[in-house]
Amino acid sequence: MKSGLLIGGMLLAGTLQGPSAAAQQFGVSFGLNYQQLSDLSFNSLETRFKSKEGWHVGVWFEFAIGPIGIRPGLRYVDAGQLFDGINETFPATRDQFDVSMVEIPFVFRYGIKAPVIGPYVFVGPVLRFPSFTDKVISNDLAPMSIAGEAGVGLQITLGGLKLYPEVAYTFGFTNFIEDEIVIDFVTLTPEGSQRLNSAMVRLAVGF
Repeated sequence: MKSGLLIGGMLLAGTLQGPSAAAQQFGVSFGLNYQQLSDLSFNSLETRFKSKEGWHVGVWFEFAIGPIGIRPGLRYVDAGQLFDGINETFPATRDQFDVSMVEIPFVFRYGIKAPVIGPYVFVGPVLRFPSFTDKVISNDLAPMSIAGEAGVGLQITLGGLKLYPEVAYTFGFTNFIEDEIVIDFVTLTPEGSQRLNSAMVRLAVGF
């Protein structure tokens, strides 16, 4: 988690040396997320995971290079009880523990300029760092995983305030768990990689 915060701070600080202040803005975002771990076989037994609801909140900084807006950020994601379903395959384990993450998105935004309402699309990489996760599972999650995010939104200009309602999909590129996980003294060896995918609905506010 500390490394995630350090990287996020360096990215945000580095962007402050970009274009003029007129092309820059700070913002906050908050919303809901719906995520699910990909199904996977543990110890040769197929395990299916359930979709879970959660929430997220974050801060970001945006600057423009030509028509492209570049938006690094830092956000906290409560992903819920992601491993719900594992005890249906392995009854000796429990699955009621929460997973949360610190994420560092770095997205590129392109849209149609309009006086009041303008649509846009965005895409970019996301770094994920498990944080404040139940100790039963925390050591079994990859210390950092990489995802990609793509989505659409609207830029709504209200005087000096800008609102950005967005819908995004974040898809995992790298393994979300380690080579094995241990739950209640039961060792589970995954056969393949497990990804974490998430749909997000949020409102960002720029100042």
